[in-house]
Amino acid sequence: MVEKGDDITNLSIAQIIAKYGLLANRGKAKSLGQHFLCDPSLLKKIVACALPIWDEGHVVEVGPGPCGLTREIIHACGDRCYITCIEKDELLRPIHDELLARNRTMLKFMYADAMEVRLQDLEPKRPITVIANLPYNVSTTLLIGWLKDIAGISKMVLMFQKEVADRICATTGTKQYGRLSIISQLICHTEKMFDVSRGAFYPPPKVESTVVRMTPRDIAKFDLVPLDTLTAHCFSNRRKTLRKILRDHYGITAPEEIFASCEIDRNARPENVDPRTFLKLSGRL
Repeated sequence: MVEKGDDITNLSIAQIIAKYGLLANRGKAKSLGQHFLCDPSLLKKIVACALPIWDEGHVVEVGPGPCGLTREIIHACGDRCYITCIEKDELLRPIHDELLARNRTMLKFMYADAMEVRLQDLEPKRPITVIANLPYNVSTTLLIGWLKDIAGISKMVLMFQKEVADRICATTGTKQYGRLSIISQLICHTEKMFDVSRGAFYPPPKVESTVVRMTPRDIAKFDLVPLDTLTAHCFSNRRKTLRKILRDHYGITAPEEIFASCEIDRNARPENVDPRTFLKLSGRL
């Protein structure tokens, strides 16, 4: 039996869910794609993937929910880092207020749609580490937005639906390889850390999950627009050869010189071309 006065810092996620009646709010949770991770050992593993978080850093968590991951971030960071939690569901505010009452002023909750928040505009202006169990229904949209505006982000440790994680980390020549693989891997070094079973969540999702660590590469900026356009044409026609795609969408009937300069085989299909070669090709086009 959980009493109303019990300290949130000592409760399990299941007890917090019961204490605040989240069981009765399933309609809201379903519409927001909420699946609360309840396994404390997994919460620790996720935060461990982001370490070390340097002193004077800024940790941004998207979708803190009942604060299981938030508590682990606080435990790992101590007073060295500022922590901003972005939450769309204001019905969770009482949980957050209780955690705020027991922690330092470097913790902040922001009630907003994360897709409308530019991370670099958050205060304080410090290197950003993003740690999040992302809502499945907006995870890819959020990731693409962060990749297109990566300046100031030093690391991202994100949980995705396993199928999305497979696409992010896919290698050239596999069926999962596509636009998301190319853009993710050009901008970041991507690593699959570990899989998470459905039973680790409340309520259990219908799919397995995977934690991915993404570290921005120290490379010159490049224009994503032509690359995004090229990969859109290519992977909506992935069974066609690049020669046919360039003819149909760019009007190029003799691509031999372009292929030679980019070291592309004349019979190559999109899944055979690695990310850096795609970047070269988009620059030529």
